[in-house]
Amino acid sequence: MWDWICALWVVCQPFAKMAAIWLGYQVSLGGIAWSSARFYSDNCAAPGFNGFVSSLFTMGSPICISMWFTHAAFVVAYVCAFVATVVFIFVWLYNRATTDPLVQALRLEVATLKGRLNRNPKQPEKREPEAAEVTL
Repeated sequence: MWDWICALWVVCQPFAKMAAIWLGYQVSLGGIAWSSARFYSDNCAAPGFNGFVSSLFTMGSPICISMWFTHAAFVVAYVCAFVATVVFIFVWLYNRATTDPLVQALRLEVATLKGRLNRNPKQPEKREPEAAEVTL
């Protein structure tokens, strides 16, 4: 059992490292965006009527404007990084599922078994993957 766990760790280690890097990046961006939003809401747009009156005088200050732009920029970076990661994962999985020789061999095996199940004597033709299709 220990050998299987070690083998699983060897296979998952690159993915775990990349997941940790991505999570650290996302948490950092999210923390900066949250901090700038909290600073802006506490100092530039406080709640209540008094906050409304004071915001008339503080919203135009360079600090408040810079916090507003900082928050917007980090939220955009946060959302773009998340969307790019999701798109990258789907593209990688699609390419892996369509061009991998092991997946093609499994498809051939499933087609062969379906042919046997249907008692169809005609077997699907074997196709060797080309050198350009083989990816690691």
